Amino acid sequence: MENPEIIIIDDDPMVGQLSRDLLIDDGWKVLLVDDSKAAFNLVKQHMPKMVISDIMMPGITGLDICKMIKTDPATKKIKVIIVSGKSYEVEKQRAFQLGADFFLQKPYNVETFSKTVRSIMEGTDHGNQAPAPPQTSAAPEENIAPNPIASNEIILTVHGLRGLPSKLPETPSKFGRQTMCLSIETDKNIFIFDAGTGIVNLGKDIISRKRYYKEIWLFMSHFHLDNAIGLPYFEPIHDSRFTIHIAGPSDPEKSLKEIIKTNFYSSFSPIRSAPKAKIDLYQVFEDSYDILPDFKITTMYANHPTSTLIYFIGVRGMKIAYAPDSEIWGDATALQDYDERLAKFSKGSDFFIHDCYYNDSDYLQMAKRGHSSATISAEFAAKNSMKNFMMYNLNPEYSDEQIEKMFESAKAVAAKENTSTQCLLPHENKEYIFKIS
Repeated sequence: MENPEIIIIDDDPMVGQLSRDLLIDDGWKVLLVDDSKAAFNLVKQHMPKMVISDIMMPGITGLDICKMIKTDPATKKIKVIIVSGKSYEVEKQRAFQLGADFFLQKPYNVETFSKTVRSIMEGTDHGNQAPAPPQTSAAPEENIAPNPIASNEIILTVHGLRGLPSKLPETPSKFGRQTMCLSIETDKNIFIFDAGTGIVNLGKDIISRKRYYKEIWLFMSHFHLDNAIGLPYFEPIHDSRFTIHIAGPSDPEKSLKEIIKTNFYSSFSPIRSAPKAKIDLYQVFEDSYDILPDFKITTMYANHPTSTLIYFIGVRGMKIAYAPDSEIWGDATALQDYDERLAKFSKGSDFFIHDCYYNDSDYLQMAKRGHSSATISAEFAAKNSMKNFMMYNLNPEYSDEQIEKMFESAKAVAAKENTSTQCLLPHENKEYIFKIS
């Protein structure tokens, strides 16, 4: 057969043959393929102008074939129509995200099928396109009360400080059960660090005008579930009034863009509607970044599995170190300089917020796995003249009594090293207010 202009991929012989016959009658050269495993090789062999593929097929799905076509430089210009009896909006979104030019729902109209195909081939159809990306809000300005934070104040709030348990806890805790999220606020800006479950109520506060920002900065240390599980449920992301800047690392396994797409734009997202806020993404490496005139961050990679960042924050003269997942070795050798590098960046911090996942006995068994003990972290903070040391990333399996014992041990160790270092054990919604002279 002379090279076909259109290849149809469908394992249903009745539908496949009907589609082929309709297109042949309209003057196209058509090849029908009923084996999805062989389809992509045939596409590369014949290089048609268009591929029409069903989604649900044994072996390789139509979406897989679409992705292969659109990511291969040799075939990416071939037009792809996805045909499916699944009418879910999320399936259409997936098809378009993978590069499909058109989504056609079964059963299609036999009388208009050929006309639809021709319009797609000629680029004249605009009736079934990918969902438009979120647009900057055009909503009218609202009359909202002025921010109650004074111009010389900085407020640090803990919205969640626990890890994610292996099962849902059955007991309450005075420290709370939400996973990691912390915010730093001035009268002009809010900066959020990590998006554990603690970010959910923070988002509700912003929406309800308990907090007064339309532009939000979110800094992710990494994308383990503890730190990112609340991201899809952060309400400002689903409100067109907001602009949200998301910064974080990319991992060799998955880029920052892919992670955000999975959370919001794929069928694996728990949210069934695309974000409405304007979202900007910033991939962060080990470097220094001037974010705003009075806000700067410097980053380094943490001792923790996957690409994980520690943020050293300068805000209106205050110095804050945020290291939610970080293992301080406590035994520097010629083969490792992590403690030395961490000290270089964080020494003398006004606030040193650090991983305190283990008590001493458990750390003996769990060392070199990416988390610190409370006493090692406290000793490090005191040796490096931190003004305030905050215990963070508390083990979700520990009782309040165990956590309080950890805190007492941490205070005792810090006091031996430096009596001016204050140890802090926060709870959810705990605010620390600082006056800047």
